This record gives sequence, structure tokens and C-alpha cells, in this order.
Amino acid sequence: MSLDSRENSAPRFRSMMHIVMGIIYLFFGVVVIYMRYFGTIQLSATIAYVLGGLLFVYGGFRVWRGAMQLRR
Repeated sequence: MSLDSRENSAPRFRSMMHIVMGIIYLFFGVVVIYMRYFGTIQLSATIAYVLGGLLFVYGGFRVWRGAMQLRR
């Protein structure tokens, strides 16, 4: 593997990790909104919507950032 190949693969790998982690955050955002019971912790509707919304927005940001880095 040449040095040029490694230099080009690191940003691509990082971009793909942004996208994968963003999808995971999106998934957990939806899970928090629809399932308010986590083991022994019961979340109120307000906290579940706020936490789920934050996770969803952050996941969308990670996916967007990864996609923008791949386009470069």
C-alpha cells in the first residue's frame, strides 16, 4: 500500500464513520421518543421528546457532515 493511498483513505474512513455514527444517533433518537421506559428509568414525555429530538438533530448533522466530506 503506497503512502498516497493511505493519505486518501483516512478522510474517506472518517467520513464513513460520521455517516455510520449519525445513523446510530438517528436510530436512538427515534427509540427514545417511542420507548419512554429504559430498564428501571421512566422518562416523562417532555424529557423523552427533548432527548430524542436532540439525538435526532445531532445524528442528522453527523450524516450531513460525513456526506459533505465525501463530496470533496
